[in-house]
Amino acid sequence: MPRDLRALVADVGANLVHSHASQDVKVVHGDLKEGSHESKPIENDGSHDSAKSLSKEDVMKSLERSKKRNATALGTPKVPNVKWEDVGGLEDVKKSILDTVQLPLLHKDLFSSGLRKRSGVLFYGPPGTGKTLLAKAVATECSLNFLSVKGPELINMYIGESEKNVRDIFQKARSARPCVIFFDELDSLAPARGASGDSGGVMDRVVSQMLAEIDGLNDSTQDLFIIGASNRPDLIDPALLRPGRFDKLLYVGVNSEASYRERVLKALTRKFKLKEDISLLSIAKRCPPNFTGADMYALCADAWFHAAKRKALASDSNSTGSDEMDVSIIVEYEDFLKVLGEISPSLSMAELKKYELLREQFEGSSR
Repeated sequence: MPRDLRALVADVGANLVHSHASQDVKVVHGDLKEGSHESKPIENDGSHDSAKSLSKEDVMKSLERSKKRNATALGTPKVPNVKWEDVGGLEDVKKSILDTVQLPLLHKDLFSSGLRKRSGVLFYGPPGTGKTLLAKAVATECSLNFLSVKGPELINMYIGESEKNVRDIFQKARSARPCVIFFDELDSLAPARGASGDSGGVMDRVVSQMLAEIDGLNDSTQDLFIIGASNRPDLIDPALLRPGRFDKLLYVGVNSEASYRERVLKALTRKFKLKEDISLLSIAKRCPPNFTGADMYALCADAWFHAAKRKALASDSNSTGSDEMDVSIIVEYEDFLKVLGEISPSLSMAELKKYELLREQFEGSSR
């Protein structure tokens, strides 16, 4: 019997014994309250046997407790709460990944042939452009479990443990299908073999184990997908980028078009209360050309903070002892302008050109 199932059965039994013992204590306590001070032997006449029977509610409660205990474990599948409305722009990338993930789920009969399926996608590009957010949105919109793994989490100092962690990740994903395995910082987990420089060859064995597990996905059904994200795809082992593995490479970069950035700002300020005359398009035109999605998130968050600070100062100066004050925070155009004068892009133009050259290298090789 699997270890998780044994723990569930033990929890159900312990909860059943505890609930029955608490019922007996209540009965004895009630007798004492009624003035029965004489010591009477408790006879088991079988009248409470029906209360000892296991019910479906007991099992479901124990299952919920087991899920909560395992929620923080390494590689536990979760369903994220990120929707397409939270992702601004990236329309081409959205379409490509939905064709890879959503179509096989909606039309399983059409994709059930013996062809080698393409279920691996690799997002690459500058940091702060929404690669992780996009993967979470795909899992949410397609109703998939989401298993997020960062590269350094799998590495262990003991021999064989790193490879075992890789096997466990794929096993948990198979048991939680339909599921998406998201490998963040893939270049740190699967560097090119022979160039890692570790004395024990741990990284080489991890890459070999990943290749074996990914190749094994082709024997399963069409409801298990792998998505990777990396800032440096040139450092990833070339075997992982071959057909049948991470064979679909999607560049997630910086777009300097004002209309594109307006859509990003609309997604970021979706839950804000903006002033009526504010123009997100004019704010987008004032942003530097090398502003990433993370920079625009910082812009919106700091603008909201300035509005909240202004509201707090106004409420302190006009405090009249009444508790019926408007606590809504309205973000104005001047808040964005003030933050734009303070914030600086996290990506320089020289770094952006390097990523564009990297994109030309990979897109040219894929043609």
